[in-house]
Amino acid sequence: NYPQNGPLPPDAPSWCQAPFDPEGLLSSVMAIVTCLIGLQFGHIIIHFEKHKGRIINWLIPSFSMLALAFSMDFIGIRMNKPLYTISYALATSGAAGLLFAGIYTLVDVYGFRKLTIPMEWMGKHALMIYVLVACNILPIFIHGFYWREPKNNLLKFIGVGA
Repeated sequence: NYPQNGPLPPDAPSWCQAPFDPEGLLSSVMAIVTCLIGLQFGHIIIHFEKHKGRIINWLIPSFSMLALAFSMDFIGIRMNKPLYTISYALATSGAAGLLFAGIYTLVDVYGFRKLTIPMEWMGKHALMIYVLVACNILPIFIHGFYWREPKNNLLKFIGVGA
């Protein structure tokens, strides 16, 4: 008996009742590849002292990964997030590398630090923010800030709340 053919037998194992997971082993391998690419970007910080060397060693692989991802998508290996295909992993890694190089250039090369103060604070207090959101304390607190009437709150403005 299959779930598509009707109800499961009463003695079916519990894992049969869960929805089908399309990801499998290949997407786990792609997640590992993405982590290793991020690790490589981190190694560039350690091995290159000058800003120019770091930025070049981030931009060249990032543009290469994006070009490879879009060419793979063009030939038929589609960018598919639920299956976490190689083209999707390369596209997200390349885009993250470009964003990382851009933020590094703005903050460390040109010294625009004031815009990053909130992100720095969130990075230092990430566990506390996670607990406050998971316990529903932060959303309830944010609901208290509204414009003219309670339904015009900050959560609705950013598209999270109803």
